[in-house]
Amino acid sequence: MKKILPLIVMSIKILVRGVAVLCLTLSPLMASTSEAQVKSIDEVHLKLEKSTYSLLQLFEEIERKTDFKFFYTQQAVKNIPVLGTFNPSGSVEEHLVQVAKQTNLRFKQVNNTISVIPVSNQTQDLITKEIQFATITGKVTDETGAPMPGVTIVLQGTTVGTVTDLEGKYSIEASEGQVLVFSFIGFQSVRRVVGVSAVLDVRMAVEENNLQEFVVIGYGTIQKKDITGSVSAITSEELKDQPVVSVDQAMAGRMAGVVVTQTTGAPGGGASVRIRGAGSLSAGNEPLYVIDGFPVTNDYDQRNNPLNTINPNDIDNIQVLKDASATAIYGSRGSNGVVLITTKSGKSGVSKIDFNINTGVQQVEKYIDVLNAREFAYYVNESRNNAWVNSGPNRSASDPNSVRLNNVMYLLPEVLSNPEALGEGTNWQKEIFRTAKMSNYQLNFSGGNDKTKYFVSAGYLDQQGVIINSDLKRYSFRVNVESQMNDRVKVGANITPSFTFSNQSLAEGNWQGGGIIQTAITAAPHLTPYDADGNYTKVTGQGIGLSEVDNPVKIAREYFHQQQNLRLLGTSFAEIRLVDNLKFKALVGADIRNFREDIFSSSIINPNSVNPTKPPVGTNGTSQATNWLSEFTLSYAKTIGKHTVDAVAGYTIQQEMLDVNRITGTNFANDNIKTINAAGLITSALNTKEEWSLLSYLARVNYSFDDRYLLTATFRRDGSSRFGANNRWGTFPSVSVGWRVSEEEFMKGVSWISELRLRTSYGLTGNNFIANYGAIGLTGIENYPFGASGGTVNNGIRLVNIPNTNLGWERNSQTDLGLEIGLLQNRFYASVDYYNKRTSDLLLNVPVPTLTGYSNALQNIGEIQNRGFEFTLTSRNTVGAFKWTTDVNFATNNIEVLALGPDGSPIISRQVTSASAPTHITQIGSAPGSFFGYQVVGVYQNAEEIANSPVIKNGNGTIQSKPGQLKFADINGDGEITAADRTILGDPFPDFTWGMTNSFSFKNFDFAFTLQGVQGFEVLNLARRYYGNYSGTYNVLRSTSNGWKSESDPGDGVSPQLDRNFNALAGSNVVNNVTSLFVEDGSFIRIRNITLGYNLPAATLKKAKLSSARLNFTVQNAYTFTKYEGYNPEVSAQGGSTLVPGVDAGGYPLARTFMFGLNVGF
Repeated sequence: MKKILPLIVMSIKILVRGVAVLCLTLSPLMASTSEAQVKSIDEVHLKLEKSTYSLLQLFEEIERKTDFKFFYTQQAVKNIPVLGTFNPSGSVEEHLVQVAKQTNLRFKQVNNTISVIPVSNQTQDLITKEIQFATITGKVTDETGAPMPGVTIVLQGTTVGTVTDLEGKYSIEASEGQVLVFSFIGFQSVRRVVGVSAVLDVRMAVEENNLQEFVVIGYGTIQKKDITGSVSAITSEELKDQPVVSVDQAMAGRMAGVVVTQTTGAPGGGASVRIRGAGSLSAGNEPLYVIDGFPVTNDYDQRNNPLNTINPNDIDNIQVLKDASATAIYGSRGSNGVVLITTKSGKSGVSKIDFNINTGVQQVEKYIDVLNAREFAYYVNESRNNAWVNSGPNRSASDPNSVRLNNVMYLLPEVLSNPEALGEGTNWQKEIFRTAKMSNYQLNFSGGNDKTKYFVSAGYLDQQGVIINSDLKRYSFRVNVESQMNDRVKVGANITPSFTFSNQSLAEGNWQGGGIIQTAITAAPHLTPYDADGNYTKVTGQGIGLSEVDNPVKIAREYFHQQQNLRLLGTSFAEIRLVDNLKFKALVGADIRNFREDIFSSSIINPNSVNPTKPPVGTNGTSQATNWLSEFTLSYAKTIGKHTVDAVAGYTIQQEMLDVNRITGTNFANDNIKTINAAGLITSALNTKEEWSLLSYLARVNYSFDDRYLLTATFRRDGSSRFGANNRWGTFPSVSVGWRVSEEEFMKGVSWISELRLRTSYGLTGNNFIANYGAIGLTGIENYPFGASGGTVNNGIRLVNIPNTNLGWERNSQTDLGLEIGLLQNRFYASVDYYNKRTSDLLLNVPVPTLTGYSNALQNIGEIQNRGFEFTLTSRNTVGAFKWTTDVNFATNNIEVLALGPDGSPIISRQVTSASAPTHITQIGSAPGSFFGYQVVGVYQNAEEIANSPVIKNGNGTIQSKPGQLKFADINGDGEITAADRTILGDPFPDFTWGMTNSFSFKNFDFAFTLQGVQGFEVLNLARRYYGNYSGTYNVLRSTSNGWKSESDPGDGVSPQLDRNFNALAGSNVVNNVTSLFVEDGSFIRIRNITLGYNLPAATLKKAKLSSARLNFTVQNAYTFTKYEGYNPEVSAQGGSTLVPGVDAGGYPLARTFMFGLNVGF
């Protein structure tokens, strides 16, 4: 700790200085205009450092301290003697007059250029000045002659610029000899010198798939053509019209091998991201996110998405590093892949102001098809009648309640005695869902010159949830500035404060726990939300034998759960060019997070006949996390002949300090005072303080020979506080090679192949995402009675876990083989990858001998493998003014457990919030977290079939099955149905995923859509325990109501007979045991995004004095094609768990979003 404190102090100082630099450099930029600011040399003053100079020394100092440049020939300045007697604080003109008086030189200023003219006539004017501009006009077109709107044109070396209109035309003030720079994303920049002609037309060529552009990789950049690893990317252009709250949602369906699962539609909810499968069973599978060079962490509160504080509109690009060659530079945190997020920055040229407003609504995509009130009454009555008839001889469905033994299993509820009179009743889903408003406002300022660039943004998001009483508000701000202090030093700072405020709903969970979704689906439809007096309708006493499912509207409105999240993420850096080609960079940063939540469950929630009211329960929780980062790197780049070397080496240290407080109380006096101090009884209190630190050394070398043969070698050594003293350091190397076959001589004649590259890589990475103190023995408070008859209870301290000084990293070794090919000037570009990723030394709790006093211990043991193929294809098609772009990706992944524990015993798990029996199994040879239970093979039709089938046994002996009851598979063939017959019923890992984005533009219009496909996986729909039940106690899916009635009327052949005793019959207690009835095919195709845009014509923009204006209409999550009966096949009630994944416990449904947008540029 003592070593860390000086580093923290230093980090704070550098961060503060960075902010100061930001403010000082930003202030004059914001005050400047975009017009030409050429000054006369008599207006510009500077202070000279000496009184005598050689001529060239004087020119260099004037150029360094002003915007002027000297133009001269070597002959003109030859043999000029040392000059002197300069006024140290004079104007540029005064200094040049002194030069002219001592030499035969004269000077002519034309704008910012000062020409040096040798003369023989000493009477000629010493100084002449011309500041003249002409209006240069022209048209910019592409290779086909089609006009190019939106091209940026800048006077080189100034902030003066403009953009082309929708017809590709432009107009700018410039003078002869100045240089105009034309630039546009995806096209090669063009430079043209202004001549005597006032018309300058330009034709721009498409970059070869942007192979010359630089992309961000860990601790540096590299040209696309030189990449030897597997990297995917998304640009700001692809993000601009997507109405997403969190950036991870925008990644879905756009990159091969990157599976984005949006498991919740709650406001501010994030997505689970898996890159090339799941590589760990217990140490986390989320990738490492690096935002502007800062690795962020989300372990301070895993229920919240760490990315929802980042405004997606601020993002410039996202690079996803997938193979070990690309991720090894992040060492012990790179095994799950790395997502590099680079935010927008200012660019040299014209200052810009952009204002974006997007507003619209959200709706649930579908409603679960359940019974209405009339159907529900028939269903309940049939279940009671069947139970009565099956309970003994000589019993009839027409028997009145008076003879039914006063047993609720057989009694018909009076309120349901006339089903036809009930009609449709209440659709509870429509009562808790709403058409929710959503608005997003963004304001950006950006610009800069050759020395300083800035980007400032402010954003406000207001999102209502589709479940009533849920919402999110986000306030975000960002300042990003860089300044080239001189030809050797560059500094910058990126400061991002944000604040989110949300009201959360109790969506997930079973109805007994108040889960709104399950409650709304299972609630009796013959009831209404409110009674005649406007009070919430009571559910107690509303029907004999009906489960007392609470009023969903009451739960939604009376359950209080507020969250607040204040975050400050900032970095500042200084980069110094030590000598040619060698740079030193120091970066420091901080991620400061303050989280607070208040929960209050009213006394009127979830009553029952035994307890019509319950004591209110309140919880208050806070967490504060401060994460510090310091990085120091040296980078070197040099080209000598055909040899190019680009290297980086560095040292980094990162530390986080965490403080969590949580207190829960009950016995509040009433529901009006919700603060914890009003609780009559404190039931739990928690205060934890934790720290972790990571110290790292890193190096990487990229080598290229003749632009054909490529080599990348990477090394990182990490030391983590999380692991045992004997295994605290880990080494993570990688190597990759590439061959640009297209650059070989034998390929020169094959003009239709523009790029052909082969690459392969191998490397080691690690996973350190475990508990901070898993390797050491933690102590806990315990009490024990001493003395006779119970004695006196004494408190003490004991070890709660076994320390493991050898605990180390999960190690991931990965091999990647790749091919890339571009055809017809890269208008068609494809890539294919094969990967084999194997994780060893899995961190698992392993059983230990009982004599130790413990049941298990955390050890490195076990192995898992992911293998698959990835394919991407991009086409760029242009016909006149019509442009069509297609991006397709496809990926497969096969995941398999290779080793577990000392004896290979399987790990049997359960989804703890929704099941009391095992739900998953992880065993060698199968996918981890496979669904585990009984296989239903049909319904018994008659006594003969039962006699020839295996008998069902439970702890009490053999159970006699009856026709109409479920029939299970005898997996082990022993003639009995027991726990030994549970088997794998499916798994949540898809066989393949794919995505396709098509973009079209014609003149002022553009249209785009994105499809996402996930195929070959299953969902464990545990919510069907209730709304897929056959006992007639609560409402159910319409698909389960067509049960067996007789051998001649078997119903749908899958559903058993309705029977109020169903859960106790034939061992088929589906509430407590998982069966194949709960496992559904989750495959789906989703229309992820549809966007229609219109750019206002140039004439309209000119009248409105705007540089750009765009209207768009967007639909997000337009439609999902799936057989899955739940709201969303992308589910996981246990978050990103690998041991218990893919469970639907009634999660918050995804919303279909309709948004109108307006973007205006000034």
